[in-house]
Amino acid sequence: MDEDVIVQDPSGMLEKINDLPLQLEKAWTGLWTQNLPFDINNFNRILIIGMGGSGIAGMLLKDYCQNSSIQIDTWADYQLPAWADQKTLIIAVSYSGDTEETLDAVKSAVAKKLTVFAITKGGKLAEMAKKEGFAVLKINYESSPRSAIGFLYGSLLTLASKLKIIELTEKDYFDALKELSLQVKDDKFNEQAKQLAMSINNKLPIVISYAPLLAVTKRWSNQLNENSNSFAFALSLPELSHNFIAGLENPFPEKTVVIYLESKYAFSRNVARTKILQQVLAKNQVTVIPLELNSNSQLIEQLLYIYLGDLVSYYLAGIYGVDPTPVEPIQFLKEGLAKSL
Repeated sequence: MDEDVIVQDPSGMLEKINDLPLQLEKAWTGLWTQNLPFDINNFNRILIIGMGGSGIAGMLLKDYCQNSSIQIDTWADYQLPAWADQKTLIIAVSYSGDTEETLDAVKSAVAKKLTVFAITKGGKLAEMAKKEGFAVLKINYESSPRSAIGFLYGSLLTLASKLKIIELTEKDYFDALKELSLQVKDDKFNEQAKQLAMSINNKLPIVISYAPLLAVTKRWSNQLNENSNSFAFALSLPELSHNFIAGLENPFPEKTVVIYLESKYAFSRNVARTKILQQVLAKNQVTVIPLELNSNSQLIEQLLYIYLGDLVSYYLAGIYGVDPTPVEPIQFLKEGLAKSL
């Protein structure tokens, strides 16, 4: 089947996708031995700032930390929410260090004299950290932001574990990485991704799920957008059953395919709801592809879905004949904004 999906990949996107376990390992070992310059007992809320491929890391942590001892929120915009105060720990995640919205939000945090911790490869964010005196964790990895998800998310998970705001031990973490590594080497898992990419060819994919996989659905849609140059959307349960299902008749439901990510760790009523939802979708001639992955923990499930979604987007890029790395429209927009300053 390998010859059936040929991907023009001069920048080595597949290698970076398969690097996920190694990235996660290095993220843990790189941060675990470092002393943190703040006491979590001084805060009652964490606000994670980030956009796009960097911002998704904060969303993933928020999903994983649903039962955390401290409230975790995310922010993908300029400035800061008005409620951010001295009891709010600001974590700025920008792989490049030059994300305009994130830099502006950090400037607002500095102006309000809030505690900031940055995760970045360098850029203006690292320069600001040096000038303003806030802590920064430097990432040493060359890729696009979305391809550094293991470093970004792994660093946040390690930080949450060190701060004892979640019950995630080193053993739990590395057990998850061991299972993930096995799947990276498993041809069946790779073949599943190819088959799924073929099944959504020339379709509009809508990825749906419920907590604790909401950020994962967003990761899937983002990767399909950027790697495959494809329209894709993420919708969440139970919200979509209060609006989306009323708009299925027009204009072209037969071109839509719903990818449903099932979770062993979801609230039972959301699981029950999907059974009825699938009947509604079938009645309106919308194809549904349910996915379920075997896992022994919520973290393993989350990581496996991230990896599978990345592979699907990679192979769909091959089907569409596009290089999965460049994102010219995003670059065009950033350059245009820079000229408008």
